[in-house]
Amino acid sequence: MQAGYRAEVETRMKRLYARLSEKDRRRYAAVEADKLGHGGFEYIAKH
Repeated sequence: MQAGYRAEVETRMKRLYARLSEKDRRRYAAVEADKLGHGGFEYIAKH
């Protein structure tokens, strides 16, 4: 299984991410990468 989100979910996540402080962006990215499991950190880093 490949890590990732549906396009509409990813769009909403990016909108939220853009409104966060740098500290909160790092936390949010870490939580999302962890939820994706194997390959999650690489996926988040690329997107």
